[in-house]
Amino acid sequence: MKTPALRTMLSTAAAASALLMTAACGASDSAGSTSDSSTSAPAAKDNGDSSSSGTYKDGDYEAEGSYSNPGGESTVKVDLTIADNKITDVSVTPEATNGTSKQFQTKFAGGVADEVVGKSIDDLDVGAVAGSSLTSKGFNQAIEQIKGEAQA
Repeated sequence: MKTPALRTMLSTAAAASALLMTAACGASDSAGSTSDSSTSAPAAKDNGDSSSSGTYKDGDYEAEGSYSNPGGESTVKVDLTIADNKITDVSVTPEATNGTSKQFQTKFAGGVADEVVGKSIDDLDVGAVAGSSLTSKGFNQAIEQIKGEAQA
């Protein structure tokens, strides 16, 4: 008698788990869609920016961007060179005071050039680089400042 009751209980638990996983996957897919929309947002952003985008003055630019992280607020400095509306050089200087944040910023600084050099500044929406996902928020903020400054 215990075996059928155990089977029923296990079947019910399995069904509930499958239902929860399906619901979670649906929520994840929705979040993924939102995330994909965010990833796709640069195209919409480009369309929105097209009235203010176009050409940028060649030159060297610098800006700072800040972002929140578990260690508090961190700042990152971005030096950028633009030529013919393309990024030809980028340098990120870690300014975090928290050891962990500084470590992530250093990793980001080491890998960001591969992500942005050769691209139009209007096409940038940098995400995680070298395992650092939060530093990009400060980087993208600095890029927006540079875009405003470099607008021809």
